[in-house]
Amino acid sequence: MRCEIIKKKSIIIYIFTVGTILGVLSIFSDIIPYQLKDESIFEMILFILGGLMNNLAIWFLLSMILGYKFCSSLKRSFINGGYFAVYAIILYFIFSYLMTMEVQPVFNWAVFLIWIVVSAVGGAIGSIVGFLAQRYNMLWGIPIAFIIFQLI
Repeated sequence: MRCEIIKKKSIIIYIFTVGTILGVLSIFSDIIPYQLKDESIFEMILFILGGLMNNLAIWFLLSMILGYKFCSSLKRSFINGGYFAVYAIILYFIFSYLMTMEVQPVFNWAVFLIWIVVSAVGGAIGSIVGFLAQRYNMLWGIPIAFIIFQLI
């Protein structure tokens, strides 16, 4: 019983910390200036990390880690992976909206809901694959293949 409580707390901590980092850093790849002139080293690091985090393979990999480390069943990995991705994408939308307020972006509810559903499905699939990777180590090749295909 105590082990399950600790595991639930660990899942919540993982979702909030990694989801927040992922959602916030992904914004910085969207606001990279076309010509880098007066940016500080800190801003350059944020742009590089943002470009790294705003990558479907990284989102999938982080969902896989959630399923691999913290989930004890397919049902839990499905639910927790969906929560993780939805939390991260909502933060991404909120902070990107706040950072571009002077441009007055047009908010489209249909696009927002489509992104939420697609993110939930992707996070759930990633977490399920991570859970299955506890038995089948070859599944860790999936995010590696994603990254290689993106580089081609």
